[in-house]
Amino acid sequence: MFDFLKPEVASPTPQQIARSLRWLGWAGFWLQALLGFIPILVIVSAVFASPQRQQTGFLSFGHWLAILCLVVLLFSIYWCFRYTRLANRLESRGSRPTKAQVSQDLKLGVVANIGMMIIAVLIALSRVGGLTYKMLTLPQGATVVAPNQIGTTLGVPGTLITPSNMIAIQAMISTIAAGLVGTVVGLLLLYQMGQHRSPAEP
Repeated sequence: MFDFLKPEVASPTPQQIARSLRWLGWAGFWLQALLGFIPILVIVSAVFASPQRQQTGFLSFGHWLAILCLVVLLFSIYWCFRYTRLANRLESRGSRPTKAQVSQDLKLGVVANIGMMIIAVLIALSRVGGLTYKMLTLPQGATVVAPNQIGTTLGVPGTLITPSNMIAIQAMISTIAAGLVGTVVGLLLLYQMGQHRSPAEP
């Protein structure tokens, strides 16, 4: 399965690279699809059910960043699936791509996933920073989870911490994890490509 991890295999064959592309491609596809389920739901609901959008008809900069992050996530999921199609081409002598073409596709996948993680981290820093500020504006010793609870002290309007805030944080963590999966898959495959030597190479 992971022939490139064996020290005795100095130069993996195209067939071995194809097997790794297929296994790692499917693994990355399903892991990213599962991790991306919550972010996709959160971003879609935030865009179409956002009070700000319903009132003004416009989206905030944070929403646009979230949409960009979602687009890159969907691209990364597709790109992992594309690795499996690339494996089929490597096993066919008639349509076999060059080493440079395969490496370029893998590098594009790694760059896309790193970009997705950077965007998700920026959104997370902004969101968590905003929630932290809300918590600091509450009276000392106050506990605010939901309105009209007995025994809780409500702060000023806008300081309420809602379950949707925690779901949004979970979505950002899942997005970062999906980007990490895609990056690891791409780097492992790039490592294997680096070990491969074509017949024309010394």
